[in-house]
Amino acid sequence: MTTTAIMNLKGGTGKTVTTINTAAILAQLHDQHVLCIDADSQASLTEFLQRGPQDSIALGGMSDLLQGLKARAWHSKLPEVDILPADASLMAFDIRTFDQGGADPMALANWLSDREDEYEHVLIDCPPAFSAAAMCALIAADQVVIPLKLDAFGIRGLANIMEQIRNMRKVNRDLRIAGVLPTMYYPDDIQAKAEADLRRSLAQAGVHCFHHVTRSLKMDGSTFEQLPLLKYSPKSKTCYEYKLFVRDLLEMGGEGHGV
Repeated sequence: MTTTAIMNLKGGTGKTVTTINTAAILAQLHDQHVLCIDADSQASLTEFLQRGPQDSIALGGMSDLLQGLKARAWHSKLPEVDILPADASLMAFDIRTFDQGGADPMALANWLSDREDEYEHVLIDCPPAFSAAAMCALIAADQVVIPLKLDAFGIRGLANIMEQIRNMRKVNRDLRIAGVLPTMYYPDDIQAKAEADLRRSLAQAGVHCFHHVTRSLKMDGSTFEQLPLLKYSPKSKTCYEYKLFVRDLLEMGGEGHGV
């Protein structure tokens, strides 16, 4: 079982969309049984994957797990994809919660260790903040994928999240960066230069850079319809680029890259 945290400390970088489409591609094209974990109090992943408006999968989710209560994964509406859900109560859990004894930093890692034989891949949709849930995710993960919007703010913030991952290796020595995934790309001279500069700097640091994922109206439409691109627009360029990303991720063998 490989556990991948999808994380960026900035919002709006495509973390949830990446989690959804990666899960769908792993399950449908690579025959993997996938677990998605929603570690974000916005619970967008949970809302997307629930089977219907009356679905009660928000019970027994990530916030219960952090408190030492019983948690369970639920079948999502995608075949071979389960979900450990989130809800707004996760907002109450920040890093100080560990010091106060209100949460167990090893909770997710221990919970996953009991399910080692149930899933081939675990994907954790992390919040855009270094919260208690995010810390639990990095303790449990084998590798981190960093979705990155190619603008000045995103690129400048990349050093911060990479430093956080380095610090987390004091707790999880096996944690690695699988790579940076440029998202929301569009054909433009500035974007092309930004990507070229990013690839050059990452190569110098020994960090992989995945093929970019293009921003498209099909992507926006898939979120409104709550369908992965494989169902909503399987022939779109963005769907093809997510397939490239997943193939690249699998070819790494789950080992990731050092930084």
